[in-house]
Amino acid sequence: MVLLSGIADTLCAQDAVPRQVWEKSLTHAVPGTFLPLMPCRVQYELSWNNLLSAGLANVLLQEAGEHQVAKAQAGTTGLARALWRYDCAMTSVMKRPGLRAHYMEHSETDSRETVSYQVHFDQHQIRTMTDLKPVGGTLQRKHSVCPLGGVDDLQSAILYVRSHPLRVGDSFTRVVQPFDRPYLTIFTVMGREKRKVQGVLYPTIQLDVKIRRMDLRTLALGSFKKMKTATIWVSDDEWRLPVEMHASIYVGFISATMTKRELLKDQAAQASLPASMLHGR
Repeated sequence: MVLLSGIADTLCAQDAVPRQVWEKSLTHAVPGTFLPLMPCRVQYELSWNNLLSAGLANVLLQEAGEHQVAKAQAGTTGLARALWRYDCAMTSVMKRPGLRAHYMEHSETDSRETVSYQVHFDQHQIRTMTDLKPVGGTLQRKHSVCPLGGVDDLQSAILYVRSHPLRVGDSFTRVVQPFDRPYLTIFTVMGREKRKVQGVLYPTIQLDVKIRRMDLRTLALGSFKKMKTATIWVSDDEWRLPVEMHASIYVGFISATMTKRELLKDQAAQASLPASMLHGR
Protein backbone atom coordinates (compact mmCIF):
# COMPACT_ATOMS: atom_id res chain seq x y z
CA MET A 1 0.00 0.00 0.00
CA VAL A 2 2.72 2.47 0.94
CA LEU A 3 4.52 1.83 -2.34
CA LEU A 4 1.40 2.52 -4.38
CA SER A 5 0.26 5.50 -2.31
CA GLY A 6 3.58 7.20 -2.88
CA ILE A 7 3.11 7.10 -6.64
CA ALA A 8 -0.65 7.16 -7.16
CA ASP A 9 -0.81 10.95 -7.60
CA THR A 10 1.93 10.93 -10.25
CA LEU A 11 -0.10 9.19 -12.93
CA CYS A 12 -0.83 11.17 -16.11
CA ALA A 13 -3.55 10.77 -18.73
CA GLN A 14 -1.52 11.09 -21.92
CA ASP A 15 -1.56 8.69 -24.89
CA ALA A 16 -5.06 7.48 -24.01
CA VAL A 17 -6.02 3.99 -25.18
CA PRO A 18 -9.73 3.44 -26.09
CA ARG A 19 -11.67 1.11 -23.82
CA GLN A 20 -12.49 -1.50 -26.45
CA VAL A 21 -8.78 -2.08 -27.14
CA TRP A 22 -7.61 -2.91 -23.62
CA GLU A 23 -10.76 -4.80 -22.59
CA LYS A 24 -9.81 -7.59 -24.97
CA SER A 25 -6.58 -8.13 -23.03
CA LEU A 26 -8.23 -8.75 -19.64
CA THR A 27 -7.73 -12.12 -17.96
CA HIS A 28 -11.21 -13.54 -17.25
CA ALA A 29 -10.22 -17.07 -16.26
CA VAL A 30 -11.65 -18.39 -13.01
CA PRO A 31 -9.22 -18.61 -10.08
CA GLY A 32 -6.72 -21.46 -10.22
CA THR A 33 -6.55 -24.48 -7.94
CA PHE A 34 -3.51 -23.60 -5.82
CA LEU A 35 -4.17 -24.06 -2.09
CA PRO A 36 -6.10 -21.10 -0.60
CA LEU A 37 -4.17 -18.86 1.77
CA MET A 38 -4.98 -19.60 5.40
CA PRO A 39 -5.53 -16.86 8.01
CA CYS A 40 -2.16 -15.35 8.82
CA ARG A 41 -0.17 -12.31 9.95
CA VAL A 42 2.66 -10.94 7.78
CA GLN A 43 5.09 -8.11 8.57
CA TYR A 44 7.25 -6.05 6.21
CA GLU A 45 10.08 -3.56 6.59
CA LEU A 46 10.18 -0.64 4.16
CA SER A 47 13.31 1.13 2.93
CA TRP A 48 14.30 3.98 0.62
CA ASN A 49 17.21 3.77 -1.85
CA ASN A 50 18.60 0.76 0.07
CA LEU A 51 20.02 3.24 2.57
CA LEU A 52 17.27 4.40 4.89
CA SER A 53 14.90 2.24 6.93
CA ALA A 54 11.67 4.02 6.07
CA GLY A 55 8.80 2.22 7.79
CA LEU A 56 6.89 -0.89 8.82
CA ALA A 57 3.76 -2.61 7.47
CA ASN A 58 1.59 -5.26 9.11
CA VAL A 59 -1.01 -7.33 7.26
CA LEU A 60 -3.64 -9.53 8.92
CA LEU A 61 -5.70 -12.01 6.89
CA GLN A 62 -8.82 -13.43 8.62
CA GLU A 63 -12.08 -15.27 7.87
CA ALA A 64 -15.60 -13.85 8.21
CA GLY A 65 -18.12 -16.46 7.04
CA GLU A 66 -18.08 -16.54 3.23
CA HIS A 67 -15.76 -13.52 3.22
CA GLN A 68 -12.02 -13.16 3.67
CA VAL A 69 -10.76 -9.99 5.34
CA ALA A 70 -7.39 -8.29 5.02
CA LYS A 71 -6.44 -5.60 7.54
CA ALA A 72 -3.24 -3.65 7.05
CA GLN A 73 -1.44 -0.85 8.84
CA ALA A 74 1.73 0.93 7.74
CA GLY A 75 3.70 4.04 8.55
CA THR A 76 7.05 5.73 8.40
CA THR A 77 9.51 5.24 11.27
CA GLY A 78 12.78 6.66 12.57
CA LEU A 79 14.56 9.29 10.48
CA ALA A 80 12.11 8.80 7.62
CA ARG A 81 9.27 9.76 9.97
CA ALA A 82 11.11 12.93 10.95
CA LEU A 83 11.32 13.82 7.26
CA TRP A 84 7.82 12.67 6.32
CA ARG A 85 5.19 11.67 8.87
CA TYR A 86 2.87 9.17 7.20
CA ASP A 87 0.39 6.53 8.43
CA CYS A 88 -2.18 4.45 6.59
CA ALA A 89 -4.72 1.75 7.38
CA MET A 90 -6.81 -0.51 5.17
CA THR A 91 -9.61 -3.02 5.55
CA SER A 92 -10.48 -5.14 2.53
CA VAL A 93 -13.44 -7.53 2.36
CA MET A 94 -13.40 -10.18 -0.38
CA LYS A 95 -15.96 -12.82 -1.30
CA ARG A 96 -14.15 -16.14 -1.12
CA PRO A 97 -16.08 -17.78 -4.01
CA GLY A 98 -14.42 -16.42 -7.12
CA LEU A 99 -11.96 -14.27 -5.11
CA ARG A 100 -14.01 -11.14 -5.82
CA ALA A 101 -13.43 -7.77 -4.15
CA HIS A 102 -16.51 -6.67 -2.19
CA TYR A 103 -15.69 -3.64 -0.03
CA MET A 104 -12.59 -1.66 0.91
CA GLU A 105 -11.73 1.15 3.34
CA HIS A 106 -8.42 2.95 3.20
CA SER A 107 -7.11 6.03 5.01
CA GLU A 108 -3.84 7.98 4.78
CA THR A 109 -2.57 10.68 7.11
CA ASP A 110 0.47 12.93 6.74
CA SER A 111 1.45 16.30 8.16
CA ARG A 112 -0.89 18.15 5.79
CA GLU A 113 -4.10 16.13 5.60
CA THR A 114 -6.05 12.91 6.07
CA VAL A 115 -7.61 11.23 3.04
CA SER A 116 -9.98 8.28 3.39
CA TYR A 117 -11.79 6.12 0.85
CA GLN A 118 -14.81 3.84 1.06
CA VAL A 119 -15.14 1.65 -2.02
CA HIS A 120 -18.03 -0.66 -2.94
CA PHE A 121 -17.24 -3.19 -5.68
CA ASP A 122 -20.54 -3.97 -7.43
CA GLN A 123 -21.19 -6.31 -10.34
CA HIS A 124 -21.39 -3.51 -12.91
CA GLN A 125 -19.74 -0.51 -11.25
CA ILE A 126 -17.41 0.78 -8.53
CA ARG A 127 -18.81 3.31 -6.04
CA THR A 128 -16.23 5.40 -4.19
CA MET A 129 -16.60 8.02 -1.48
CA THR A 130 -13.51 10.13 -0.78
CA ASP A 131 -13.09 12.34 2.31
CA LEU A 132 -10.30 14.92 2.39
CA LYS A 133 -9.61 16.71 5.70
CA PRO A 134 -6.72 19.22 5.64
CA VAL A 135 -5.09 19.96 8.99
CA GLY A 136 -7.09 22.81 10.44
CA GLY A 137 -9.36 22.84 7.40
CA THR A 138 -12.86 21.80 6.38
CA LEU A 139 -13.87 18.27 5.41
CA GLN A 140 -14.36 17.84 1.65
CA ARG A 141 -16.42 14.87 0.44
CA LYS A 142 -16.60 13.53 -3.11
CA HIS A 143 -18.62 10.66 -4.58
CA SER A 144 -17.65 8.95 -7.83
CA VAL A 145 -18.99 6.05 -9.87
CA CYS A 146 -16.88 4.11 -12.35
CA PRO A 147 -18.94 2.13 -14.92
CA LEU A 148 -16.88 -1.03 -14.63
CA GLY A 149 -17.58 -4.26 -12.76
CA GLY A 150 -15.50 -7.27 -11.79
CA VAL A 151 -12.64 -5.12 -10.47
CA ASP A 152 -10.00 -6.28 -7.96
CA ASP A 153 -8.62 -4.54 -4.91
CA LEU A 154 -5.10 -5.32 -3.70
CA GLN A 155 -6.18 -8.38 -1.69
CA SER A 156 -8.22 -10.05 -4.43
CA ALA A 157 -5.58 -9.27 -7.10
CA ILE A 158 -2.79 -10.90 -5.08
CA LEU A 159 -4.88 -13.95 -4.18
CA TYR A 160 -6.14 -14.35 -7.75
CA VAL A 161 -2.63 -14.34 -9.22
CA ARG A 162 -1.23 -16.71 -6.57
CA SER A 163 -4.02 -19.24 -7.27
CA HIS A 164 -2.61 -20.08 -10.72
CA PRO A 165 0.34 -22.35 -11.62
CA LEU A 166 2.60 -19.31 -12.31
CA ARG A 167 4.62 -20.84 -15.11
CA VAL A 168 7.39 -18.73 -16.62
CA GLY A 169 5.80 -16.46 -19.22
CA ASP A 170 2.30 -16.56 -17.72
CA SER A 171 0.64 -13.15 -17.74
CA PHE A 172 -2.48 -11.82 -15.98
CA THR A 173 -4.16 -8.54 -16.92
CA ARG A 174 -6.61 -7.27 -14.31
CA VAL A 175 -8.27 -4.00 -13.33
CA VAL A 176 -7.21 -3.13 -9.77
CA GLN A 177 -8.46 -0.29 -7.55
CA PRO A 178 -6.16 0.22 -4.52
CA PHE A 179 -7.50 3.67 -3.57
CA ASP A 180 -9.98 5.96 -5.34
CA ARG A 181 -9.17 5.09 -8.95
CA PRO A 182 -8.89 1.85 -10.98
CA TYR A 183 -5.70 0.93 -12.85
CA LEU A 184 -5.03 -1.64 -15.54
CA THR A 185 -2.39 -3.92 -14.02
CA ILE A 186 -0.36 -6.60 -15.81
CA PHE A 187 1.44 -9.30 -13.81
CA THR A 188 4.01 -11.36 -15.77
CA VAL A 189 5.93 -14.36 -14.41
CA MET A 190 9.62 -13.73 -15.20
CA GLY A 191 11.23 -16.78 -13.58
CA ARG A 192 12.13 -18.68 -10.44
CA GLU A 193 15.16 -18.10 -8.25
CA LYS A 194 16.54 -18.49 -4.74
CA ARG A 195 16.48 -15.14 -2.95
CA LYS A 196 17.82 -14.20 0.47
CA VAL A 197 15.42 -11.92 2.34
CA GLN A 198 16.22 -10.68 5.86
CA GLY A 199 18.83 -13.45 6.16
CA VAL A 200 16.47 -16.25 5.06
CA LEU A 201 16.86 -18.03 1.70
CA TYR A 202 13.52 -18.49 -0.06
CA PRO A 203 12.60 -20.21 -3.32
CA THR A 204 10.77 -17.41 -5.15
CA ILE A 205 8.71 -16.61 -8.23
CA GLN A 206 9.60 -13.27 -9.81
CA LEU A 207 6.71 -11.16 -11.10
CA ASP A 208 7.02 -8.06 -13.25
CA VAL A 209 4.24 -5.50 -12.67
CA LYS A 210 3.10 -2.84 -15.13
CA ILE A 211 0.37 -0.30 -14.33
CA ARG A 212 -1.69 2.03 -16.55
CA ARG A 213 -3.89 4.89 -15.39
CA MET A 214 -7.61 4.65 -16.18
CA ASP A 215 -10.01 7.56 -16.69
CA LEU A 216 -12.95 7.23 -14.30
CA ARG A 217 -15.60 8.18 -16.86
CA THR A 218 -14.31 7.09 -20.27
CA LEU A 219 -12.12 4.20 -18.99
CA ALA A 220 -9.46 5.23 -21.52
CA LEU A 221 -5.91 4.36 -20.44
CA GLY A 222 -3.11 6.83 -19.80
CA SER A 223 0.61 6.29 -19.36
CA PHE A 224 2.35 5.80 -16.02
CA LYS A 225 5.47 7.83 -16.66
CA LYS A 226 6.60 8.41 -13.09
CA MET A 227 7.09 4.71 -12.23
CA LYS A 228 10.01 3.10 -14.01
CA THR A 229 9.79 -0.52 -12.82
CA ALA A 230 8.03 -2.69 -10.24
CA THR A 231 8.97 -6.23 -9.27
CA ILE A 232 7.51 -8.67 -6.74
CA TRP A 233 9.16 -11.87 -5.49
CA VAL A 234 6.56 -14.37 -4.24
CA SER A 235 7.65 -17.31 -2.12
CA ASP A 236 7.47 -20.55 -4.12
CA ASP A 237 5.91 -22.57 -1.31
CA GLU A 238 2.52 -23.14 0.30
CA TRP A 239 2.36 -19.46 1.33
CA ARG A 240 2.83 -17.89 -2.10
CA LEU A 241 3.00 -14.41 -0.59
CA PRO A 242 5.33 -11.51 -1.46
CA VAL A 243 8.63 -11.75 0.40
CA GLU A 244 10.20 -8.76 -1.37
CA MET A 245 8.89 -5.87 -3.49
CA HIS A 246 10.79 -3.19 -5.45
CA ALA A 247 9.58 -0.05 -7.20
CA SER A 248 11.66 2.60 -8.95
CA ILE A 249 9.68 5.83 -8.90
CA TYR A 250 10.33 9.54 -9.35
CA VAL A 251 11.59 10.00 -5.77
CA GLY A 252 13.96 7.03 -5.85
CA PHE A 253 14.03 3.31 -5.16
CA ILE A 254 11.47 1.93 -2.67
CA SER A 255 11.53 -1.63 -1.33
CA ALA A 256 9.61 -3.82 1.12
CA THR A 257 11.00 -7.02 2.63
CA MET A 258 9.13 -9.60 4.70
CA THR A 259 10.36 -9.94 8.28
CA LYS A 260 7.80 -12.36 9.72
CA ARG A 261 4.88 -14.59 8.74
CA GLU A 262 2.72 -16.76 10.99
CA LEU A 263 -0.51 -18.72 10.71
CA LEU A 264 -3.48 -17.73 12.86
CA LYS A 265 -5.79 -20.21 14.60
CA ASP A 266 -9.05 -20.26 16.55
CA GLN A 267 -10.36 -16.82 17.56
CA ALA A 268 -7.38 -14.97 16.12
CA ALA A 269 -8.30 -16.29 12.66
CA GLN A 270 -11.83 -14.82 12.80
CA ALA A 271 -12.91 -11.27 11.96
CA SER A 272 -16.08 -9.49 13.05
CA LEU A 273 -17.42 -7.05 10.47
CA PRO A 274 -20.15 -4.38 10.66
CA ALA A 275 -23.20 -4.82 8.45
CA SER A 276 -22.19 -1.82 6.33
CA MET A 277 -19.14 -3.70 5.04
CA LEU A 278 -21.08 -6.87 4.25
CA HIS A 279 -24.19 -5.38 2.64
CA GLY A 280 -22.77 -2.47 0.68
CA ARG A 281 -24.45 0.40 2.53
